[in-house]
Formats: sequence, C-alpha cells, structure tokens
Amino acid sequence: MSKRSKRLQLVLDLAERKKKQADQFLAASRQRVEQDKRTMGQLDQYLAEYHQNYLGVNAEGCTGAQLHAQQAFMQKIQDAKDTQTNAMAQNLKELEAVEQHWKTSYARMKGMQKLTDKALETEMQAEEKALQKQIDERAQVMKNSFL
Repeated sequence: MSKRSKRLQLVLDLAERKKKQADQFLAASRQRVEQDKRTMGQLDQYLAEYHQNYLGVNAEGCTGAQLHAQQAFMQKIQDAKDTQTNAMAQNLKELEAVEQHWKTSYARMKGMQKLTDKALETEMQAEEKALQKQIDERAQVMKNSFL
C-alpha cells in the first residue's frame, strides 16, 4: 500500500469503529423499545385482571373501603400505563434518531470502503504498468544485445 491508500485505510478504520458504535447504540435502543412494549403489555394485562376482579367483587358485594382500595389500585396501574406510554414515545423518538445516525455511519463507512478500494486498485494498476514497462525495457535490452 502506498501513502494514499494507507491514509484512506486509517479513515476507513475510524469509519468502521463509528459504525460499530452506531450498531451498539441501535441495538440498545431497539432493546429499550421492545422492553417498553413488553412492559405495556404486562400493564394492560394487570389492568384487565384487576378490572375483572373489581367487577367480580362488586357483584358479590363489598365494603366501601374495599371498593375505594380497588379503584385506587386500578388508578395506579393506569398512571403507570400513562408514564410508560410517555417513556415509550420518548424511546421511539430516540430510536428514530439512532437509526438515522446508524444510516449515516453506514453510508460513510461504505463510501470510505469504495474510495479505499479504488485507491488500491489505482495503485495496483500503476505498479503493474511500471512492472510491465520494466519488463519491456529489459526485453528490448536483451534483444539489442543479441543483435
């Protein structure tokens, strides 16, 4: 490798490191969004179960304090769902930003790969041309020395 391709290789290495870091950020962000979905599903399930239980207790008859406690607990679950919805929306926005960052990093790395490959190809062609020129010159010298 000549100087140009070595310099480009250094820039390519840096772009690859940044892309790997972007890969990690993307994976972590996707994991948070998936965890948010699982948590929301659990909260929905809890709320449905306690609502069903609330209806069953109401049918059987219960004290005002029990009714109030059931309603308060279901409200806490609803509040947790609201908080989770806000966190999920924030994590989805973050995921979009991280995906855009990843796309940019990927495109930059691919561009550097192409540029480095092109430089190496150009250098190899120049070396082959110089080698062919040397071979031709030696063949000419050999031909002239026999004549």
